[in-house]
Amino acid sequence: MNTQDLQEEKLLIAFENIKRLATRTKWNDSIPHGEFLMMFVIHIMMKKERLEPVAPEYPGVMVSKLSELLQISRPTASQAVSSLEEKGYVARVMSETDRRVIYISLTEQGRLVFEQKMERYSCILSEIVDKVGREEVDQLIVTCERLRTVVDEVRQRFTAEQSAGELQAAEIG
Repeated sequence: MNTQDLQEEKLLIAFENIKRLATRTKWNDSIPHGEFLMMFVIHIMMKKERLEPVAPEYPGVMVSKLSELLQISRPTASQAVSSLEEKGYVARVMSETDRRVIYISLTEQGRLVFEQKMERYSCILSEIVDKVGREEVDQLIVTCERLRTVVDEVRQRFTAEQSAGELQAAEIG
């Protein structure tokens, strides 16, 4: 195995390990990780909305924005919202100006549950930062942001090339 193959293999393993850290770590939580992430994004967006109101009639976030930010499909985002709504953690509210627009926001119960879980995660993350070191964590964050940018660029290029190739094949066939 040449050094490039070895590095590619190690990179794929590193990606998988990061994914496992984020999604499969069990902290004995009552909320699935994906639902917690959705609550996190809703919380951040609602806080941002309070500071810079775009739609003053109702603070919240649309499902399309949630799916974009979480990089999941709209049906998947809708399912997670429905699950959180059943638990009483989020509410759907129709826009007063456009009945087609639905805002998702944390309910009071959802905010309390989120804050409790966030406090727990904050303790865990704080201990991790202490053990790894602030500088190494900062470097990891910068590296991950750079990797995400590069992966997005490469994915877009490959998707465009694949689409062009399929179009060309269809024209020939």
